[in-house]
Amino acid sequence: MYTRTLLPAPEYPMQNGIPAFGSYYGPFGHFDIRGMRRPFGDFSIPSFITNTRIMETMRFLFCDQNSFGEIEFFNAGYFSFMETTLWNRKTRRRIAYRRLMPAGIIKFPRSFGNSITACRAPGRFVKIHLRVLKKLVHVDFDFVGSDFRPPCEGRLDMDLSDPGCADLSSVIPYKLKRRCLASYQLTAPLQGWLSTGFEERQIDAASGAGFFDVRKAYYSLRTQSSSVIGLGYSEGKLLSFQLGNPVSRDDFRYNDNVLFLNGVATPLPPIRITRPYGINGDWVIQDTESMVDLVFTPISDSARRLSAFFVRTEYHTVYGTFEGVLLTRDGEGITLKAFPGLGKKTRLRI
Repeated sequence: MYTRTLLPAPEYPMQNGIPAFGSYYGPFGHFDIRGMRRPFGDFSIPSFITNTRIMETMRFLFCDQNSFGEIEFFNAGYFSFMETTLWNRKTRRRIAYRRLMPAGIIKFPRSFGNSITACRAPGRFVKIHLRVLKKLVHVDFDFVGSDFRPPCEGRLDMDLSDPGCADLSSVIPYKLKRRCLASYQLTAPLQGWLSTGFEERQIDAASGAGFFDVRKAYYSLRTQSSSVIGLGYSEGKLLSFQLGNPVSRDDFRYNDNVLFLNGVATPLPPIRITRPYGINGDWVIQDTESMVDLVFTPISDSARRLSAFFVRTEYHTVYGTFEGVLLTRDGEGITLKAFPGLGKKTRLRI
């Protein structure tokens, strides 16, 4: 059965321009990949120029019996972008709030001990407060309504001291070993409250689940990616997973696919996501080690195109459900049926 060794996370994902490729438990002390040596060839380009090619994404997902939501930040250096999307799981109604911002407005964390990433634009307020040392992730959002969407407000907390909490840090080659991608993934029970203008409801830790994902990478001029995240409870146990198409030539050794079940992380093998019937048809997610055999059925696609300065992006954020089987590192089979999650397909051109 496939496995990857998990070691304690180093203080830095990169030191002296050399990345520490591997998979780890626990967070990095300083989450910074700037200064990699010659990431774009043998030309001696100053690091302050190559550092501008580092792009950052942060995603916070939350789920209970009634709602599924995602907060996403994207920072390309030249501009920043925030999008928050919520789905009502019973009515399938979707509402989304977005804001394009100038460079430097959104600050991504270089430490997970006590950091804030926020959008504070008029009518659009979102804050993700990481307090890993205090065993807490706190999220606030407050959106002013319009003729097309209602006002929305929420306060959410992930309890990192709960036995169901688990995390994974990764440093993997991005296309080539002279470039890298670093990520930190975290899951835990979640509680709080949510108001959508139509109703206000509490989210309790027995049914609330949270997933946090942040990554930084030296992106190529043209990039395509596909990934899925599942989040919820299975037989009373917190279950979440993140799976993405390979970005490394040595994907069997280096990837950040993972299954979290009741506080235990299972590194998963490289997978392939195929869409034989298009974005709105079933997505097939499989590996070659018989640990992943899933079908993702889309329910609601939030598609957007964005052009800003030198960057052009086209992306789909798709809410849907999973059917199929996952295996843990102990060989335990987990059967999923109508399990909630998101699919993401992104095309980026610089």
